Amino acid sequence: MKRVVTTVCLSLFLLSLVTVVIVCVVVGEDNVGSDLEFWQTEIIYQVYPRSLLDADRDGTGDLPGVTSKAEYLAGLGVGAVWLSPFFQSPMKDFGYDISNYTAVDPIFGTMADFEEMVAELHRRGLKVILDFVPNHTSDQHEWFLKSVKREDPYTDYFVWADSEGTDEEGLPIPPNNWLSVFRGSAWEWSEERKQFYYHQFLATQPDLNFRCDAVREEMKNVLTFWMDKGVDGFRVDAVKHLYEVEDLSLDEPLAPGHHNPSDYDSLQHPYTSNQPENLDAVREWRKLLDARSEKAFMVEVFGDTVEEVMNYYGTEEDPLADFPFNFQLIDNLESRKRLDGESLKATVSLWLDNLPAGKWPNWVLGNHDKNRVSSRLGTDLIDALNMVILLLPGTPVTYYGEEIGMEDTFISWEDTVDPSGCRWGPDLYQKYSRDPARTPMQWDNRDFAGFTNGSSTWLPVNPNYPKVNVARQVSASASHLKVYQQLAQLRREDTFLRGNTTFPVTTKDVFSFMRSLEGSDSYLIVVNTNEEEIKADLLKDSTEELPSNATVVLRSASDTSSATQPGAVVSLDAVPLLGGEGLVLALAAEEDD
Repeated sequence: MKRVVTTVCLSLFLLSLVTVVIVCVVVGEDNVGSDLEFWQTEIIYQVYPRSLLDADRDGTGDLPGVTSKAEYLAGLGVGAVWLSPFFQSPMKDFGYDISNYTAVDPIFGTMADFEEMVAELHRRGLKVILDFVPNHTSDQHEWFLKSVKREDPYTDYFVWADSEGTDEEGLPIPPNNWLSVFRGSAWEWSEERKQFYYHQFLATQPDLNFRCDAVREEMKNVLTFWMDKGVDGFRVDAVKHLYEVEDLSLDEPLAPGHHNPSDYDSLQHPYTSNQPENLDAVREWRKLLDARSEKAFMVEVFGDTVEEVMNYYGTEEDPLADFPFNFQLIDNLESRKRLDGESLKATVSLWLDNLPAGKWPNWVLGNHDKNRVSSRLGTDLIDALNMVILLLPGTPVTYYGEEIGMEDTFISWEDTVDPSGCRWGPDLYQKYSRDPARTPMQWDNRDFAGFTNGSSTWLPVNPNYPKVNVARQVSASASHLKVYQQLAQLRREDTFLRGNTTFPVTTKDVFSFMRSLEGSDSYLIVVNTNEEEIKADLLKDSTEELPSNATVVLRSASDTSSATQPGAVVSLDAVPLLGGEGLVLALAAEEDD
């Protein structure tokens, strides 16, 4: 018998020996047909604009900063840039409280800066996706200010309700017990209007009334405005909260095991979450986007069950979102203690097994609301988990900095700015603050990690930046960044974009999956979820027939062993894996002597 190493594997091995200069690389053409949309073939990279790069030296990232990193993004291998809100806002919730949906906040630059950014990203083959925040506005939005005064047509633009009377102190009583995600009553009294308004988040973020036809038209006008500016798609924020029941006298039931009456989780939310009308709103937006060619349409939605979330895909006959965000890898694997091979397999299968016919999966490891991957699950797993989300079937979403393994930054109470943390006070803020995962991108070892040439930053830079930064990982012989780049190239193979997926080996220590496509190369991805080094007997534990040997294509940056260097042949009955390591293996084809 002879073992044949595929040409593709050798090519990737040779590529891995070449030092990649990021700023000179441009994303090439896909090697797939036109039947797949860009949001299926490309990696989506989330930029938190405050934190990527500060171009005007005021300590806060901005749109010119994003433009200046267009070459980096192209060289990284991603294909679409999703930007968190940069619209005009009082910044009570850092841009998620919008006072003008069609204006750029001066903190981030001008409309001309936005247009230049789009042009520069497009010039490098990168698509642009925006956050769309339709559930609520700022209380400084013109619509709300006029609604308070009962000025038509804005009178019913928001959810208003009469008082249920007054309490012993003579204060108005809210119409029900609904709670804000940020704690406390979801109702705020307007002395001027003499009514309560509903706010699912901060009191400075009044909820729009989607039962008002004019509101739905306003939202469609917003989408059209940005599409006319060249935007390639949208990620829709907080979709589960769009509608509430019409009967505002209904109290939500208590949640078992929760006793803090001001905590959002102390209630169940059958009247304020995932109402059936939400699907109608998504359907309207889908039809609007379908009239424009190749627009991505993603929705952020949480549900009590995965089946509830899957509803937002729609059906083949009645399509809704291209995909609802898959938060299973975040929610089900929120700490290293909950991660092993079996739990990782169950989490991946939960999405794939419930996926509606003809729909496309997606994978999300981190975002601006969650602790960073390395801090939740361990620095040893950075490369392995990137292998998982980039090489499984579907669309991967990468949060800025995850490609270099950025970690949560300790933020003191005095430096805390996130309202989610501030509302809990100095004793509990660390549990609820989202600031640690939003700190400035670490570009190099200069002051402030090269994020700004100014004298301060809006959040502190992680002190580990001299060791964890882009420049250091570009010059290193092996690094998280280089692994990520090679994965981005590898996933362009037809096998990963179109191939079948099986899970031959799952144990407490090992998670694996195989990608195969008739006429193309087959690959086996193996992850050691244990913190200790192991030798995995994949032949003994496999549920399907595997060859006895395989060729290493890619490995975690931490591994320096000659036994697993790219191009090495390993025996599948004794695969050496460091703690948290991932390997991409090419399965050797057999041919007769």
